[in-house]
Amino acid sequence: MLFTWLMLGGFILLLAPQNLTGKLQLGFVHVFRWPLSIGGDFALTANTNQTLEDVVPRREYDKLQNHCDNLEELLRAQREKFERLYGLYNTYKWEGVNYIVADVITANRARGELTVAYGKGTGMVKGQYVLGDNSIIGTISDFSAGTAHVKLFTDPTCRMPASVGGVERLMQGNGDNSAKILQLDKAHKVKIGDKVFASNNQAKFLDAPMIVGTVAQVKTSRESPLLVDVTVKPVCDFEKLENVAIIIMNPRK
Repeated sequence: MLFTWLMLGGFILLLAPQNLTGKLQLGFVHVFRWPLSIGGDFALTANTNQTLEDVVPRREYDKLQNHCDNLEELLRAQREKFERLYGLYNTYKWEGVNYIVADVITANRARGELTVAYGKGTGMVKGQYVLGDNSIIGTISDFSAGTAHVKLFTDPTCRMPASVGGVERLMQGNGDNSAKILQLDKAHKVKIGDKVFASNNQAKFLDAPMIVGTVAQVKTSRESPLLVDVTVKPVCDFEKLENVAIIIMNPRK
């Protein structure tokens, strides 16, 4: 008897207008939406648990996550190097110049030397100028594959062309985090606080004057009362440098 009634009801629904059956479907969903939503939540939870625990083992997931973290850190470091290079090229618009960014490994102010590590770069030779905090800090004294030594201008063996008060002289390191320019004519009226600039040398390693330090002391020369000796202090702290830029003039193509 029940089967007959069900067959009759199905036959009636089959012949009923479409708009009526659509309303019946909406009514069914409205009445039973709460049980249906519970069933959907159970299915979603089951799928989520399967993705985390069964599809990808925890160890493999951790390995992939660690790999992604390493790549993100590498990308961040490369982005920082690119920004430093972009800043150099954008600030010093010299023709025929290139830069090699190098990370500082050790800084020995007492010895007047930095040890730096560089990745890729061509055209490096001894005597090239080195930038630190946008100031000349010294020159390349020697290098090998991946590492180089920077002789700071404060080293007693360093001789660097420099200009102060509109006159060019040879600046020599003192060995105590300073350098000196000897026997300047008092007529140039050099005073404490004046800027000192590194000049081009015979090897043409610098295309334009760049700041190297400031005048820290001016005293009368022992050679003549008409001359003065000038003490120069760096404009950056060598021991706090994290990276430097080696200036490559006229790089080979």
